[in-house]
Amino acid sequence: MADEHPLPALGRRLRGLHLARSDAAKLGIALGLTILLGLMFPRGEQIEVDARVGAIWAQRDLIAPFSFPINRDELEYAQDVAEARRSVYPVFERDSTASVEYHATIARAFFHLDSALSIPPSDTLAFIAAVSGLDVRFTGQEWRDLRTSYVRGRLAALESTVVGIGYEFLQAGIIDRPKTQLESNDIALRRGKTEEIVPVARFLDRSDLAERLDGRLDDEARLAATLRGPAYKIIITNILPSVVFNERATALATTAAVDAVPRTTGFVQENERIVSEHDRITPEIKLKLDSYNRARADRGPSNDTPLQLLGTAMHVALLIALYGIYLFLFRKRIVGRTRKLALIALIMLLVGTAAWALRMLHISAPVEYLIVVPAASMLLTIFFDSRVGFYGTVILSFIVAGIWGNDYALAVASLVAGALSVYTVRDMKNRTQIFHSLGFIFLGYGLAIVALGLARSEPLGLLLQQLAFAAANAIISPVLTYGLLIFIEKTFRLTTDLTLLELVQFNHPLLRLLAEKAPGTYHHSMTMASLAEAGAAAIGANATLARVGAYFHDVGKIIKPTYFAENQKTSRSRHDKLAPRMSSLIIAAHVKDGIALAREYKLPEEVVEFIPMHHGTTRMDFFYSKALEMARQSEDETKIDEIKEQDYRYAGPKPQTRETGIMMLADAIEAAVRTIEEPTPQRITDLVDDVVKRRVEQGELDECPLTLQDITKTKEAFVNVLVGIYHTRVKYPEVEPRRRTRRASPSAQRRDEQGDISIVAPEQE
Repeated sequence: MADEHPLPALGRRLRGLHLARSDAAKLGIALGLTILLGLMFPRGEQIEVDARVGAIWAQRDLIAPFSFPINRDELEYAQDVAEARRSVYPVFERDSTASVEYHATIARAFFHLDSALSIPPSDTLAFIAAVSGLDVRFTGQEWRDLRTSYVRGRLAALESTVVGIGYEFLQAGIIDRPKTQLESNDIALRRGKTEEIVPVARFLDRSDLAERLDGRLDDEARLAATLRGPAYKIIITNILPSVVFNERATALATTAAVDAVPRTTGFVQENERIVSEHDRITPEIKLKLDSYNRARADRGPSNDTPLQLLGTAMHVALLIALYGIYLFLFRKRIVGRTRKLALIALIMLLVGTAAWALRMLHISAPVEYLIVVPAASMLLTIFFDSRVGFYGTVILSFIVAGIWGNDYALAVASLVAGALSVYTVRDMKNRTQIFHSLGFIFLGYGLAIVALGLARSEPLGLLLQQLAFAAANAIISPVLTYGLLIFIEKTFRLTTDLTLLELVQFNHPLLRLLAEKAPGTYHHSMTMASLAEAGAAAIGANATLARVGAYFHDVGKIIKPTYFAENQKTSRSRHDKLAPRMSSLIIAAHVKDGIALAREYKLPEEVVEFIPMHHGTTRMDFFYSKALEMARQSEDETKIDEIKEQDYRYAGPKPQTRETGIMMLADAIEAAVRTIEEPTPQRITDLVDDVVKRRVEQGELDECPLTLQDITKTKEAFVNVLVGIYHTRVKYPEVEPRRRTRRASPSAQRRDEQGDISIVAPEQE
């Protein structure tokens, strides 16, 4: 046995390694999602979250397994804490050193003032040097008044007046911050170990000091009017606060006041009944239930036995496994793409995180109705299909309910609202259609809330509150979906119907280039689009994808358009002077060129797939037969053996989807039907049957999921479209006899020359 060639063996090993890595990545996604969602589930035994005030306790009597305090209502406790903070007076202390420091500062100021005034006015430099040590800045007139007072020996009297008035204000009390910053009208004034509550109005802040000082100087009879300005500046500049805020003492007093606010209102003893079966939940019972839940959480993971942790893991794993089984059985193309599985996992994780975050807020309002399950439902539907979206909604509803303590009401409401949101986006025509789901989401939540609320005899106020949160969710979910749509499209490189609808427009630059360079191919593509869309619609496939794929399936012919029959303008074909092998290489190259152009213009991969798959591995029969005929005519039998059938086949792959399978049939049929001289409905039907039969017998449709029933419906759709295009026209009588017979068109001559082989010759195109 010959040794195996190393290159194919290496290729198989590399493919096996790639598959192993891909499977490991998929397993990692599933395992990571299970672990992360499992961590969000509540720990230990949980009370059903339907225990709201006014509801009926439908479970068995709940007996306390251990003693725990009854926590006060969070809102009430927060209000009492705020009141305790407001009741604390800001603590201030008398600064005993303020008078001493003021006296020293004034003495220093007058020393510099005396030195400056003793310098002759002509000695400017010395005067400036002496003034530099003075903090007060006087005007020229004030310096002249001070010099006059200095000459007359009245500067000491000015100093005495400044010191005396300053002492008066310091004794009255100057606080170190504006009164407007104080929330209380009273302050706690400390002197040593004693504390006195006094009104803040007794003291002066900087604005009060400025106002009072001006009036006080006006009343000072001993002070000349010319010196009141300098005296004002000296005092206001050098006086310091004598009543200082004690931040640390205030903080300690605030902490003590807050700590004095009671956190509990009672105690539940071990084996005491918390609530009895069929009792209505009162505010007091609700506090006990909330306190019991918190007590269990505070007791830590010691309550979570290995069996409980295993149960939580199994709970999450079962839900994810059910979704995975559905995808594996019915959506293999999703399972085959790790990127798509990662997107599904990310969407589920985001919703689970939202549910966990809202639960951790511990808010008494029904914030669980803000969990954006409908947004996830719409995203799954838009990026995949309505069935994937619906099954994902079912799984997410159970996961969200589990995170919220197995809340049945939340599961039902999320399921109904999510299912209706799937319905609204199952057939997207434009991006703004997302907002049409707003009313359906609210309708779904509203019906579920009202139905369960009436069954549980919940009060009207609670129902209205739940509906308000549901209305907020109905607004948030479409907005969130719209915002995430473009981000996910770019990040995960996924194609949605919205992307395809943008490509349906005829102004795409690649389509314009096709119409300019290869007008015959462009016309052929437009006809193909009608056929493919009709065939896809008949079997429930993606008609938009089929139409877009038809637009771009032959863009590779832009490179060498005249080598294809539909673009030839003369009776002679450029292949007449070429060897059959060379012609086959040129024809086959348009597939590779088309893929390169499609990726250059950034077409989605789902559209690029149409370029090679619509040919599959079919044989270019016209050139293959021509090569055989030329070899026979050469009378050299070795040349016949040199002709390999594989050299005249397209590289493939075969169609992998229903849409590409329909495209292959449409391409062969559209090209073949142009060879019929008088296309009647019966002839068209027979031709369609013959071409489809050939493709099936050749095995070209073996790898795509088209069933026999799909093929039958597709043929009927093709016939309807073709009959409409090639219907028999009425022959009008000629106005005058023609004197010469019109010559047949070059394309008709070529079809006559090729005869029956033209049915399989369209690969030349």
